[in-house]
This record gives sequence, structure tokens and C-alpha cells, in this order.
Amino acid sequence: MIYAGNNEDYQIQEEYKFEYDFSNKDPGSWLKSTYPARYISEHLLPKVVEAESPHIAYWPSSPWSERKKTDDKTVGDLHQWNVWHGTQEKYQIFDSLGGRFNSEFGMEAFLHIQTIQHFVKDSSQMYPQSHTLDFHNKADGHERRIATYLVENFRTTTNFEAYIHLTQLAQSEALMFAYRGWRRQWQDWKCGGALVWQLNDCWPVTSWAIVDYFLRKKPAYYAMYRVLAPITVGVRRVHHDWSVCHARPAKTLAWDLWISSSEVKDVRVDVEPRFISIATGKDIKAAIVEKGVHVVANGATDVLSGEIENANEEPHVLAARVWVNGELRSRDADWPQPLKYLQFNDRGLKISSKGGQLHITTEKPVKGLTFEEREGVLLNDSAIDVLPGDEQVVTVRGMKEGDTPLTWRYLGQDD
Repeated sequence: MIYAGNNEDYQIQEEYKFEYDFSNKDPGSWLKSTYPARYISEHLLPKVVEAESPHIAYWPSSPWSERKKTDDKTVGDLHQWNVWHGTQEKYQIFDSLGGRFNSEFGMEAFLHIQTIQHFVKDSSQMYPQSHTLDFHNKADGHERRIATYLVENFRTTTNFEAYIHLTQLAQSEALMFAYRGWRRQWQDWKCGGALVWQLNDCWPVTSWAIVDYFLRKKPAYYAMYRVLAPITVGVRRVHHDWSVCHARPAKTLAWDLWISSSEVKDVRVDVEPRFISIATGKDIKAAIVEKGVHVVANGATDVLSGEIENANEEPHVLAARVWVNGELRSRDADWPQPLKYLQFNDRGLKISSKGGQLHITTEKPVKGLTFEEREGVLLNDSAIDVLPGDEQVVTVRGMKEGDTPLTWRYLGQDD
């Protein structure tokens, strides 16, 4: 726990050029300046916290970088809103935008359909751009921002539930790229951590939260859970910006694979990356198997790297898995970007229910398989990528015999 003196006050000070001299340590003079609020955050509140909660740390503001600018990436904490707000960067490069500690950032996503049905009483308002849905949105300019990220990355749709899923998948992907990359940067002490921003909402609203007002988990919840597990595998190809003249693809792209661990002791792991055709579900080249890889404690370990030749290789998923003592501990999948250029028809997905478990297989790669979030039912995973030859099992609690099976949706299933 930590007390923060204010939220973004020093950004306001910088924007409006209020008087501020970090070397001036006379609180009385601060009250006579054009930025008297400094007296509260740097003098009054520290004394109150010291008197009332001396065991809890105090931080003057968020963001705060002491004598440096509030957007400095090398010290203090950072509010990184150049994904979603600001310059609206591609979320695929979220990790490159972070700082020493990332305390605000995110991507909006719609609520689950059941939550929307709770506050939409007029059926004519059940569409993405309705007046009621716009009212239940937390962000200024949300129409342009949501539209930008959907059009850049996905095939748009007028089906309401499919549209909801696209916004949730965009949020899930954005936060995955952020947390996964920032965790890896602990390797060289560039990034020391990130808050969960944000967890939930105080009313039913489209927002940056990862669970909605009724605590229904959005796909981003599960994505964060996976990339922040004690031992995780990460794999990704270098980002290539497709928003250029003629959307020209890169001729080649480098890729790399690493293991992140929060264990207190070094471990040995087995690692396997595969290269799976999106069109056929077949491996386009032999998998690589590395056994007994040494992974450092409380850090990240680079394991493999290679190159994709886009001119000679069909679009494929880089699918990675890691085992510890024979137990599968983590999966990761890197897809060609943007996803809107890929074909997802005829996946051959099969889901069977057996004794409180969903057994999931596929003939071709599936992106973002997301299950219904039903009240009283708990899933141990959702919003998953499913690959051929790798059955996944999702545990379901709270379902009774005779209950209607959970509904589900994946990217492109209506194509």
C-alpha cells in the first residue's frame, strides 16, 4: 500500500507553466507562488501520513519523477496514455512506451452483454453507438478512439455481441503486450513494475476496467493472469507498422522467445516453439525443442531467436510452451499483425464438457476463444488462443446438471 498526494497535479503544473522550483525547500514560499497546491502534496500530507500511518509509504503525486518531467521514463512512476489517448500509438508497441513504474495506462472495452442488458431497457438502444451506450462510457472522445483501434486491427461488424467481443479482445491484446513486455524489462532493470489499471467500476460503464460493475471478468483479466503467472513463456515477432503506403509487409521479421520467472530460485525448463499455418493448421517447419534451459530467479531469460521470411513463409502462429518437471506451466502465441488480414473460417473447433471441465481442441489456430461470464459460474481461464495438437482444459465451477451450456465466441467465427 502507498499514499499518493494527488493525481496528475504536476502534469497540470507543467502544462500551464505554474511556478515550480524543485530546489526551493521553503513551504511558506510555495503558498505565494502560482502553484500553491505544492504545499499540500509536499508538506502538509507527508506530515499527516507520518503522524497517522508511519508504517505506510507516501508518494507526493502520481505521476511523480522528482526533479524531472512527469513523462520521464527513467525514474518514478509514469502515466502512459499514448495508447488510447494522446498520440494513439499501436498497442503492439505498448511495452516500448513504458517507464520505471507504470501506474496508469489502458484500453477501453465494452461490458459483457448481460451487464448491458441490465441498464438498457429500450431494445432499440441495443447497438454499439446508441445514445444509452454512449452515456454509459467513461471517456471523452471514446467513439473515435474505439473506432481507431478496431479498424486498425479487426474486421468490423454490426453484430452487437461480436462488436463487444472485438472491443474486449482489443483491450486484452493491449494489456497483454504491455504487462508481458514490461515484465520482461525487469531483466535489465528498465521497468520495476506496473499497477493493475484499472480493476473495476463503480457503475455499469464502458471503461478501462478488467472486470465490470457486476465483477464479470473481461478477457483482459485472463490475459493479465496468464502473463503474470510465476513462470511464463513469451514469444513475439518484431512489430512492423502496416499503416503505411500500400500497407506493405516486411520482407523479414525477427522473432525471439524468453522466460519470465518470479520464483525465488533458478529453475530448469523445457521449451518448445512451433510454427503453425493459420490456413491449414499444419506446422510449416519443424518445432524447436530446448530441454533443461536454465531460467534465472526473479527475472527474465532470453532463450531463442530467429527470423520469419514473409516472402517465402505463409502466415503462421508462433506457438510456445514451457514445462517444469514435466508439467506444462505456460503457453504463448504470437500472431501476424494486424489480425484483420487473416482468414478464420473453418477452424474445426471442438468443445466438450466432462465433469466440470471443458476440453478444447481445434484443427486450425483459433484466436480469443471467450466463454460466457455467467453469474455464479467461475472459470479458471478464458479468452484463450487454441492451437492444433495442444488440447486445453478449462475448469468450470458452479454449473449444475441440466444447466444450459456456456456460450462462447472467437475471432472471426461469423466470417
